[in-house]
Amino acid sequence: MIMVAPTGARGTKRDNSALPISPQEIADEVVRCAAAGASIAHLHARNPDGSPTQSIAVYGEIADRIRDRCDIVLQISLGTIGFTVEQALEPVALKPEMVSLPLDAFRTTDAEAQESVRKMALHVREQGVRPELSVYDEHLLNGALGLIRGGAIDAPASFGLILRDPPSMKDGMTRMIELADALPPGALWWVARGGRYGLGLRALAVELGGHVRVGFEDSVLDFDNARPAPSNAYLVERMANLCAALGRQVATSAEARAAVQGSIAAAAHQ
Repeated sequence: MIMVAPTGARGTKRDNSALPISPQEIADEVVRCAAAGASIAHLHARNPDGSPTQSIAVYGEIADRIRDRCDIVLQISLGTIGFTVEQALEPVALKPEMVSLPLDAFRTTDAEAQESVRKMALHVREQGVRPELSVYDEHLLNGALGLIRGGAIDAPASFGLILRDPPSMKDGMTRMIELADALPPGALWWVARGGRYGLGLRALAVELGGHVRVGFEDSVLDFDNARPAPSNAYLVERMANLCAALGRQVATSAEARAAVQGSIAAAAHQ
């Protein structure tokens, strides 16, 4: 499964003029990415001035524009800094197939913040939406596993392994394998970022049975980090070509949706 993260919460057109900001731009780019091989879109929304928003109206416009033209699986980000729990959760009412759940509170000893994450997870579960757990390190991984053990998230869960910018291919490979090996049996996982080693790390993830994320949220540069990428769709196309070279079929949106929903069904029968 190829996930595309076309916008993020912080990038601007000064970083790359092709970065989509408006609902129309985001939807158009997601549709192009779906045609290039992406089966899941990880979405952030922006105000007209480019600042992040969790407005259900803005997310609703993005979702409607996408759903009118393709059936890509939608994953809405709940992790934008600066919003209350209630604000962050507002677009869950749109019933996307997935959301990304922020786990930064587990880098601290703030019990109140960690309880807020648990309440977010329970709300998402009650709405029948599948969370993806964004994991950068062992602190976040342990927090995620605690949420699963505590029943706030059904197992098997979905994880995003965010590799940041490793100093070497070996370091990135080691970190990815350590994190992947610590996941619960049957978990779905995507690898993201990876700096100048991102293409090789994604190839390894595919070979290990994982999935991949690309897009301007992770980097506005081409995979070699030497020049701006012309578009998100270009990055998706390169990833799809890599999968083909490795002999791995790229999942359709229908297949990705079945995989995500299948993990929910599996959890319900445990």
